[in-house]
Amino acid sequence: MIDYIKEFIYKYYILPAETGSGYNLVQEITYGAILAFALYLFYLGLKKLDVKIDFKFAIPSVVFAVLIALMRALVDLGYIERSFLTITPGIIFLVGGFFIITILLSAYFFKDNYYKVSAVIGAIPLLYFLTVFFKHIHHPEAFIYFILLFSPVLIVVYLINKKINILKDRLDYLAVIGQLTDATATTVGIAFFHYWEQHPIPRFLMEHFTPYSFLIIKTTVVLVILYILNKDVDNEDLRNIIKLCIMALGLAPGLRDLFRTIMGT
Repeated sequence: MIDYIKEFIYKYYILPAETGSGYNLVQEITYGAILAFALYLFYLGLKKLDVKIDFKFAIPSVVFAVLIALMRALVDLGYIERSFLTITPGIIFLVGGFFIITILLSAYFFKDNYYKVSAVIGAIPLLYFLTVFFKHIHHPEAFIYFILLFSPVLIVVYLINKKINILKDRLDYLAVIGQLTDATATTVGIAFFHYWEQHPIPRFLMEHFTPYSFLIIKTTVVLVILYILNKDVDNEDLRNIIKLCIMALGLAPGLRDLFRTIMGT
């Protein structure tokens, strides 16, 4: 039994990281469950400290999501040493854990100004790593391709929302922007720079319906999820933290892909 467990762990968790073969469904389900549990504990901590999950809370959330993305891209560049704690999911546990600690401690000591303190703490390493990134730009045209694909889809979402009012607040738009960033960066990398998709479900969709279809599919899915959240989840804080989680899960990997494409890694 022990040997079977060891073999299972090696096959589904360790070997894919060693070979760079991408994610499998077992990993996706496991990491999703861990994330959901950690998110719930974080939510309980925020409630205990009377932290309202609103747009102010989103500010440091965005900062740390960008930090994770940039650090992960610099691992691909070779600037940061590759290890369990500097690749997914380790880097999410590391930087995400640091984010949780800064939020909780800032809320405890600085009360209503917690989001400013946490954002500044995250911005310090982010600014340093940005200086490294700007020294290694190799494909600036990747950013142009990104904007040319990203902007029309976001405009269409805005026009559709004016008609049927799916998106209720700024956090809804952040969630859409985060997931659209991921879909767009993935499309640019695959369609223009011959990268490949690591996650099994998006890989299947893009192989059978072209990379560009991923933009429409993912945007549609996130709009449906946000509609359900706004309609069925009455607890505003719980609803908002789920929205920010959706944002971060798109923004971090999306910017990582964009950063690495621009750097040519």
